[in-house]
Amino acid sequence: MAIESDSIRRKNVWVEDSQPLPHLPLETIAEILSRVPVKPLLRFRCVSKSWRYLISDPKFAKAHLSLASASTDYTHHRLLLITSGGPNPYLKSCSVSSIMHEQSDTTAVDHDYPFDKPRQRVWIGFNGSCNGLVCIMVPGYIMYLWKPATRKSMELPLIKMRNNVCSYTCGIGYEDSIDDYKVVVFLRVNVVMFIPERVEVYTLRTHSWGRIGDCPHSLDAADSGKFVSGALHWPSLDSYWNTIVSLDLAKETYGEVLQPDYDRDCCLDYALGVLSGCLCVLSQYADCADVWVMKDYGIKESWTKLIVIPYLTPSDVTHSAPLCILKNNEVLVGNRMHLVWYYPNDAKFSYPTIQNSIKPFRAYPYVESLVSLNSDGGIQQQQQY
Repeated sequence: MAIESDSIRRKNVWVEDSQPLPHLPLETIAEILSRVPVKPLLRFRCVSKSWRYLISDPKFAKAHLSLASASTDYTHHRLLLITSGGPNPYLKSCSVSSIMHEQSDTTAVDHDYPFDKPRQRVWIGFNGSCNGLVCIMVPGYIMYLWKPATRKSMELPLIKMRNNVCSYTCGIGYEDSIDDYKVVVFLRVNVVMFIPERVEVYTLRTHSWGRIGDCPHSLDAADSGKFVSGALHWPSLDSYWNTIVSLDLAKETYGEVLQPDYDRDCCLDYALGVLSGCLCVLSQYADCADVWVMKDYGIKESWTKLIVIPYLTPSDVTHSAPLCILKNNEVLVGNRMHLVWYYPNDAKFSYPTIQNSIKPFRAYPYVESLVSLNSDGGIQQQQQY
């Protein structure tokens, strides 16, 4: 009898403990899910119809993107690693958060390229990223919008080219007033200076190209445009690093952003970038590099020198613009052969090891998001993982 009573008692406890969980309001569920990375969210759409509707809602995608972009632990950020070719795939990505915590198992993941022959050795041009959308170009001036997080891509209509086009520079940005993405391409035929002779703008909503006014400045074609505060930015080559050229995507007009008052002479090179949503400049000298950030966009006086990165050897004078920065100003840069963390409080360096990476490479940060490639909003049917 004692055994039977104990069994009944355990059974009653089990029944009592197995009561249904309290019902959570949809608003609370949305608040929780908005902090979850993209790939789990795509799987969670199978939980229920209400979850699928929620995760597929463009408003939820915007809320998720806002939190992901502002995350100080870079949980939703990755680095795209691109090399110039070789016998192995040369387009990979790795987790920024993993690099931050110096995890020994940080691995570069292969990506299927968004065109017909994913393993073919071809050249790829990185044309910028915005809100999880990456713009790339392959030989033949064929351009793609690509979402590495979901493996979805869209081929852009071909631009009508003249045979004597010798180079180009591109950028991608978001126009908030019409909730649309734009790709800008500057084409040139002058081999001496990059003076754009035609400027084309693609809009995702219309899936078409249009012309805008010619740029009055010569531009540095070595890198893609940097998107900050509704505008794309390039270094000007009118006179050596004279100013920063901006293109307002809503007005489709050009402007200038004044640079900081550099407190050192004999600068060897400059690199333009974006840190925590702010325009930044890396000014490089023979013995160090200074990191400047424009904390209040358009206000020259808001340029602030955050840190000075010393060089260990002359070969270090190849740093990229900063890729990410932490609250204590620890900064990650790249120099083609490896990534470099600099810790200003201790004046120390570390070189994260990335398994399965290929050298040399260029590193480009991007945030994973639910932003759609559909012109009518929502999320496309994604491939299953």
